[in-house]
Amino acid sequence: MTVTPEMAITILWLFLFAYIVLASIEFGAGFLLFWSRFRNWPSEVEQVIERYLSPFWEVTNVFLITFVVGLVGFFPESARYYGTVLLLPGSVALVLLVLKGTFFAYCHYAKVRGRFYVWLQGVTGLLLPMVLVSVIPISEGGFVTRTPEGRLDLVFTDVLQSPLHWAFVLFALLSVLFVSAVFLHFYAARARAPVAAAAFRSVALHVGLPALGSGAFILLPLTVHRPDHFLALATDWSWLLLLSGALFVNAYLFLQKGRWPGVTFVLVLAQYAAAVAAYGYSHLPYLLYPYLTIHDAFVNPVMARYLTVALAGGLCLLVPGLLFLSWLFLFSDRYVRLDR
Repeated sequence: MTVTPEMAITILWLFLFAYIVLASIEFGAGFLLFWSRFRNWPSEVEQVIERYLSPFWEVTNVFLITFVVGLVGFFPESARYYGTVLLLPGSVALVLLVLKGTFFAYCHYAKVRGRFYVWLQGVTGLLLPMVLVSVIPISEGGFVTRTPEGRLDLVFTDVLQSPLHWAFVLFALLSVLFVSAVFLHFYAARARAPVAAAAFRSVALHVGLPALGSGAFILLPLTVHRPDHFLALATDWSWLLLLSGALFVNAYLFLQKGRWPGVTFVLVLAQYAAAVAAYGYSHLPYLLYPYLTIHDAFVNPVMARYLTVALAGGLCLLVPGLLFLSWLFLFSDRYVRLDR
């Protein structure tokens, strides 16, 4: 079997999308936990959030680690390029991840329920997607300079002044809240917690349309920053964007009616999967524009086959493990019901 760079990047996108979904739910749930305290929502809301976070928060980062290992394994040159370019945002993200895990342990394991710790957990839940999403506009080029010695340096001030960067930040924040609210609406319905389900449904309804609009707004600065990427996205992969929009319309209609929360969440997942696929494939062949492509950085064929087998095996272990964990907790009446 010959493994192509396109096959390798598709496998990596599967791990990345799994992380995006799980992290969005976790980050958004952390903020909603703080918001429920701030707004004095009924205790039922906080109970539902904690029922989800307790068994799942440690699983999320496994997919991120696997993605990073796979990226460096399949495309070794990416370590040399991104290792220096992402030193600052990567370090900030790592610190925030450590802080968030520490705050969670204090809140849920040590039973320290002070407002300060809940506030910090909520703040880090919003800061993390802002930092992590900065990788995407950086990969579009225009923010990296090559020194006479051949070293690549990130001009982070240019990133902070870029409309494309802030368009992605807005989209990430709204998407995190939307995905987590839709999921928690489904989870609260499973828990037979109508008050919590209504609260999460209200958040999803208020955030859904702005999230869709912010995603469409990304196209405006993209036309200026990288016209060739916008052209590929608007022509070759426009059908995926239209599919994403259609899936959102159906999910939003279900939300308005308050029916079939599980189906609604699946539609939202499919919506984001289509959007992520459209953006990712239209970005190819570049990993870091214009310096690095998937063809230039690809590992030798023998190593590519071994990595494919290893990552496929890992996927076959992680996904059933995640489903088993979901069966034990998300879909177990003995655990999820708040009245037991």
